[in-house]
Amino acid sequence: MTPRRSSRTPSGARGPSRRAVLGGGGALALSGLAGAGLGLAARGEVPGSRSGQAGSGSGGTGRDGAASQRPLRIAYLPITDAAPLLIAHSRGLFAEAGVEVAEPVRLRSWATMGEALLAGSVDLVHLLFPMALQMRLDLGADITVLGANHVDGSALTLGRDVPELGALAGSTLAVPSWFSIHSIIVQQMLRAEGLTPVVRRTASRDRGEVTLVPMAPSDMVPALDAGSISAYTVADPFNAMGETTGAGTIGRFLGDVWRSHPCCVTVASGALLRRPPEQIAGVAEALVRAQIACREDRASVAAELAGAYLPQPPPAIAAAMHREGAGHAHVAHPEWHGETIDFTPVIRPGFTAQLVREMRTAVLDAPLGALAEIDPEDAHDLVVDDAALRDAARRIDPGSLVGLDDPEEIAP
Repeated sequence: MTPRRSSRTPSGARGPSRRAVLGGGGALALSGLAGAGLGLAARGEVPGSRSGQAGSGSGGTGRDGAASQRPLRIAYLPITDAAPLLIAHSRGLFAEAGVEVAEPVRLRSWATMGEALLAGSVDLVHLLFPMALQMRLDLGADITVLGANHVDGSALTLGRDVPELGALAGSTLAVPSWFSIHSIIVQQMLRAEGLTPVVRRTASRDRGEVTLVPMAPSDMVPALDAGSISAYTVADPFNAMGETTGAGTIGRFLGDVWRSHPCCVTVASGALLRRPPEQIAGVAEALVRAQIACREDRASVAAELAGAYLPQPPPAIAAAMHREGAGHAHVAHPEWHGETIDFTPVIRPGFTAQLVREMRTAVLDAPLGALAEIDPEDAHDLVVDDAALRDAARRIDPGSLVGLDDPEEIAP
């Protein structure tokens, strides 16, 4: 059946030019994605690189022939969500699959990641799924979600003087982006506790308000330690790091609220998808093999990530990759094992539809745009093309394809 398409969403056509997106309404929307301004991508720069600049965007749209001859450019944020991309590079899985990749470039914030994608400076990234939906459907970005990157792996970390979620009334809570699963789930949690999330104003303790602010993940632990925020929600290892440094304690894992929810997804640029099909198949094979390694060889993967790719202390990375249990965090659904980050190649279509519905009920300090109008059941087919990852999973990891039609379970 041909999916119903919103008149405002792309249907295979290329999105607007970088100049149009960065210079027009897209700039406002993208700045809202992570609470940071634009401008760097317009100069073709990717700041915060671990090994230099990612490139100027040449070889992107309009230069596909040349682009297919150069190594793939990978970018990532220093979180455990990036593990499949990083392990596929570290263990030579891309090369074994016939795909040449450059040294992955480490970025500092989701805003910078969005800039790099819009500029055509990178080919393959892990990205917050709500952010990918917004960039593709509302900004018309030339990107496609190849599939899931991981599930769970995030938490709410409370400050030293905050004993429980209910004590956040009148305080400030940091989220990594308005368009993140973290912001959506933590708002579900706050409302279940009788609290009201607000933006752009000081929270009233008497009214049970909690002010949400976007913040780069790397700033969250020092901000919590300094007392400028009372809590944050983000991917690991920043929650584990909050505990190992004594800045705070994990209050609840987000996987205990929304069962097995994808957080980051694997996103390809349009230039990558216009490469020869065997290169896309090679990328998919490398990622599926890397996800198996991340599930089954957690201690070695944590050691591999530490230092070479992730700057956090090795104990925090090890704790994030392999938790024995939820510790002292509140657990409502122990059978979900929401404290454990897991890795899977394919997104449940029902998750995408439910995510769009949940985004419409969330408090945002950014325009929702086309996501406010599209039929939620159409969103998956408009943004996700997981054929390559499904094919690789069928050959290499068929167990990862089980349960894709399971209903979504949300219980804050």
